[in-house]
Amino acid sequence: MLDTQIRKLSTQIQQVKQDLQRNTMEEAIVEEVCLDEIEANKAALEAMRGICLEAMLDTDPQGEA
Repeated sequence: MLDTQIRKLSTQIQQVKQDLQRNTMEEAIVEEVCLDEIEANKAALEAMRGICLEAMLDTDPQGEA
């Protein structure tokens, strides 16, 4: 069960990362984007990744391990 949650969260993180990169590239093409905004988006992604990792580590194992 924990492995399933880890895989699911990992997949979600990768999707968010891909969406963020794609949106950032599209925004850069359509309009000039401030480098600070891109760095802020990257920092937000890393924070989300850390929160997800902490949540997984704090989860008590269920079932047989």
